[in-house]
Amino acid sequence: VTYNTLLDGCARYGMLDRGMALLRNMEGAGVTPSNFTLSVLVKLANRSKRPEMAFELCSELSSKYSIRLNMHVYNNLVHACTAHGNLPRALEVFEQMLGERVRPDVRTYTLLLRSCISSRAASEAVGLLRAGAGLGGAPSRFLPCGSAGAQPKGGLTSELVTESLEGIALSCGKEELALGLLQDLKGVRGLKLDSRLPMRLAARTIRSPSRKQ
Repeated sequence: VTYNTLLDGCARYGMLDRGMALLRNMEGAGVTPSNFTLSVLVKLANRSKRPEMAFELCSELSSKYSIRLNMHVYNNLVHACTAHGNLPRALEVFEQMLGERVRPDVRTYTLLLRSCISSRAASEAVGLLRAGAGLGGAPSRFLPCGSAGAQPKGGLTSELVTESLEGIALSCGKEELALGLLQDLKGVRGLKLDSRLPMRLAARTIRSPSRKQ
């Protein structure tokens, strides 16, 4: 049984003290931590409700062992932020990830977009969707290495895009913003969206015409 496997067991059950003891034993035995180790430690800190410790561990160990954080570590850091309602910090992690030329995946966008919707941060959600879909109008902070670097391999899924658009329109109350973005998304190659989606996005406006008066 490897140290990483034992650490993962601690992370699953939120056993912080035992996990930290294992890490020190691991280092004492001359076993060099890896990105997998860091991703597990971030998960451990998150499940122990110590999100700041996740960042401290990554900073300390990546510097000490010259580890370049990979997508999985960044995703777990994003999750450590979103799980504790800290969307601004999650977006900072995303920007750092892109700046380090680490390409996000669909999980990255899922975590961020769901956090945007739950925080009613419609503008941020729109910016993320534009960046992930390779559309114009994405915030420059999401494009430090160009449009391609922000797009997940294989593109955003239709399920995530639909969920996000409905969240922008219905949860955030920004129907026109969602409908405008939908028109642009229709031109994204490979992205298939339900033909009934515009009606669902406009449902609240249709039910409450007085809102436009």
